[in-house]
Amino acid sequence: MLSWADAEKSAFKGVFARFIRVRQMRNSESEVHGRTAVFTIIAKNYLPCARVLMNSVAEHHPDWSRFVILADQIDGYFDPRSEDFEVVLSVDLPIRRPRWFHFKYTLMELSTAVKPYVFEYLFRAEAFDRIIYLDPDIRIYSPLHEVTEALKSANIVLTPHLTGPLEDDKRPAEIDILRSGTYNLGFIGVARSRETEAFLAWWRERLYDHCFVDIARGLFVDQRWIDLVPGIFQGVLVLRDPGCNVAYWNLAHRMVSRSGSGYEAGGSPLSFFHFSGYAADQPDKLSRHQNRFKVRDLSEAGQQLVEAYRQELLHAGYFTCRKWPYGFASFQNGTHIPDMGRPIHRETPEVVDAISDPFSDAGFEAFLKLWNEPVQDEDGARSGITRLAYRIYRNRTDLQSAMPDIFGGDYRRFLEWMVIDGREEYGLDEAFLAPVSHAIRTCRDRRHGRAWPETAAPNEFSNEPIGNSPANGGPSLRLTRLAAAIYRSRAELQHCFPDPRGRDSNRFLLWLLTYGKKEHNLSAHHTAPMEEQWRSMVGSLPAAPRLRHELIRRGMAASVHVRGALARFPRLRARLWRAFGHPRPTPWSVVAKRAAGRSQPSGEFGVNLVGYFYSETGVGQSVRAARGALEAAAVSLSLRCAGDRGPSLKQDRSAGPMSTVFPYSTNLFYVNADETANVWGSLGEPFYRNHHNIGFWVWELEEFPGRWMDSFAPYHEIWTPSTFCRDAVGRRAPIPVFSIPYAVDPAAPPGMDRQYFGLAPDRFIFLAAFDALSVMERKNPLAVIQAFERAFGADSRCQLVVKVNNAQARPQCVEILRNACSSDSVRVFESTLAHDEMYALTQSVDCAVSLHRSEGFGLFIAEAMYFGKPVIVTNYSGNTDFTHADNALLVGYRMIPVGHNCDPYGPACLWADPDVEQAASFMASIAGDAGLRTRLANAGQAAVKASLSPAAVGQLMRQRLEALCEMNGQTLATERAASLRRQAV
Repeated sequence: MLSWADAEKSAFKGVFARFIRVRQMRNSESEVHGRTAVFTIIAKNYLPCARVLMNSVAEHHPDWSRFVILADQIDGYFDPRSEDFEVVLSVDLPIRRPRWFHFKYTLMELSTAVKPYVFEYLFRAEAFDRIIYLDPDIRIYSPLHEVTEALKSANIVLTPHLTGPLEDDKRPAEIDILRSGTYNLGFIGVARSRETEAFLAWWRERLYDHCFVDIARGLFVDQRWIDLVPGIFQGVLVLRDPGCNVAYWNLAHRMVSRSGSGYEAGGSPLSFFHFSGYAADQPDKLSRHQNRFKVRDLSEAGQQLVEAYRQELLHAGYFTCRKWPYGFASFQNGTHIPDMGRPIHRETPEVVDAISDPFSDAGFEAFLKLWNEPVQDEDGARSGITRLAYRIYRNRTDLQSAMPDIFGGDYRRFLEWMVIDGREEYGLDEAFLAPVSHAIRTCRDRRHGRAWPETAAPNEFSNEPIGNSPANGGPSLRLTRLAAAIYRSRAELQHCFPDPRGRDSNRFLLWLLTYGKKEHNLSAHHTAPMEEQWRSMVGSLPAAPRLRHELIRRGMAASVHVRGALARFPRLRARLWRAFGHPRPTPWSVVAKRAAGRSQPSGEFGVNLVGYFYSETGVGQSVRAARGALEAAAVSLSLRCAGDRGPSLKQDRSAGPMSTVFPYSTNLFYVNADETANVWGSLGEPFYRNHHNIGFWVWELEEFPGRWMDSFAPYHEIWTPSTFCRDAVGRRAPIPVFSIPYAVDPAAPPGMDRQYFGLAPDRFIFLAAFDALSVMERKNPLAVIQAFERAFGADSRCQLVVKVNNAQARPQCVEILRNACSSDSVRVFESTLAHDEMYALTQSVDCAVSLHRSEGFGLFIAEAMYFGKPVIVTNYSGNTDFTHADNALLVGYRMIPVGHNCDPYGPACLWADPDVEQAASFMASIAGDAGLRTRLANAGQAAVKASLSPAAVGQLMRQRLEALCEMNGQTLATERAASLRRQAV
């Protein structure tokens, strides 16, 4: 490779030589008349794309001058003199304060922000009459006569993203195009004129400070600014030729085909194709920015075109260049610049005035200080949350949903996310995480500090009663005052070791001398009396048990050291956790965290309601429905959103604002058993203390898993949505279990009819629905497809819509469904809908079908019945509480093993296998018998509105809560103690 200095000198000499040459050419009008230039902008890893583009320009327009603007540094990776085009460095363009300009923008933003500067440079320095910009991932397939003809009369030529409506449910949809801009700036043509000079000056000034990707502020790099151009400037032509700028966003209107002269698009010669988002190492994907087409969905000619382009990229050095580093990604000292921090300087403009080169050592020091400056919480206290960390948080709605109170109960959790996941996702150098790591280690905000409790004479033995052991009942272990104080201060220890001086003595002693010693920073002096008892206890055992105890202690001590080592290497720790299937370690012995706004129960009648309020999942919908039911029953509420680690969008805000104070004596957690430990770790033990804690659980099989028995520990009772769930959980529960159904009260907004969803008005439409975040085998949509195709074959009068929620999280589910369809009458609807849209979709169809293998409740079924839709359902599990022979078509079944790869369900467990033939017969009957439809629909609607309305369900909840209010503090404590004893047994 060339040295950096040689390459930079070479590029500079080239620019200077061109400037002299152009000055000479200006003396001859005949030499410059009608000259055209084409340019593109790249980082050096996109060099293969630029080579393919410029080769195609040379093929069809050999007289055009070709320029590649490098918004990067060469750094010796290639020789610009060997390329078949001229390379211009973006730092050599006439940009004021160019170093700051290149610092404040990400690579994508920079590559678009320099565009007007290139036009001005080529017009002034090279004296071209027409200049065309093309994105580097474009290839020309025929001469651009339409463009050159347009530029003879127009000042500016643009191409729209769309020339027709998008009627399907794919992405990008029309709303996405609105967000990104009407015109695609992968192409723009400009002719020399006074109007053009005014346009470029206007555009340049806007892009100098406002070329960001900031959808919330209405900005998407350079494209949204161009939306204003046809109204502001004269001579703007919108080129609608179907052969120009063909890409994934308009392929629905421009099918690619072959003719004797070459490729065509929409019946016109293909001028140029835009391969935006295409990657040669993923040949099956047309673009990472869309889900409308895969390469195999294209016409034969389209597939040939994509594969030929792929081969050109490979020959141009795709695999060699793709890993070349971006030259403006680091400070001069090698520290990576986090893109999220680049715009922070706008909040402190004095930094720009003080530092001439932000990439320099002085710039690094300035930004290190700026980014690491702590953000103050609402009390004015300085925290471990830095400016950079807070900016990341503000730009991540998923973090805001999962951790709504980062200055309170979610404080430590957010800090840990920053040093593990944040480090990985944003490439954060240790220098920018040092304050965060320090705050975790020292707990400087005093929220989560864990030192051993203050006690006089810590090494004296305590005679006070501890746990379930009497003070002088001859226990096998004597506790020092310090050990007793530690035990009393930690509820989880009291739960795990209810009799620390008796039957749990050896287990508690093992913990104290290993994990406890580490967690409470105990010295050898403080543990000496307990060490002596350990030696005495172990020494009295026979050889085999003695060896076993010693091995266990050594293993636990080694675990303490390993955890301490992993804490210093969070990336390794994160990888190990994920390798074993745990996003976070959440043992019950985790340090308790103080919840924000938490206060002692006031005694006032009400509920602190906890759940995934923001999640677009069944669990999220259940807690929102509970809120409506409790409000209908006039029960006072405080709402707390639990952190949802799942991949749903978490953008549902229909429950309203969350609470900051939780004064009621009852906590109701709409959190399943498998997430109990995570929510406990997030909220902290004080949130549970002195409260009556109710867990609302859903389980879909008849056998509740033994691995979740520990999840009963924080609760006094469990609620479930159906008698099926109640019986399944109740068989294993050490505490009472009640059945409280979901409240069903969906409301479809006006104006969302079949046309809104692209459904034919004259077809009989069946609807099946499931969430990809659930287990597809349990929801069993494949059986619905089989039944539909057996019932109707190729009959186009009927259609089946299979709605998949959160499809983006598990695209393989959609792939399986599409492969199962042999009829065009089956439509897989994979866009995630808001709840009101889903309600509207349900209301617009004719019949709902659920051939599930098991349901905890069957919310989709109940909602369809509420809307007066006949339903065809498996006659098994939670839905049988409200689906009966008089209001639904009940499909028979046989019990079969679950099988493998259906976590969290064990392979040997049983669930239902519905009769597909009977389901097909029911589908044919319901489509052909209007009287049957009406009878079932009316009966189902009446049943659901009577028993599952918010008022009815809310009254059930209120009755149970009023019974709880009759319990005084002593009764509550007695019940809790009994629960713990049962759980210990």
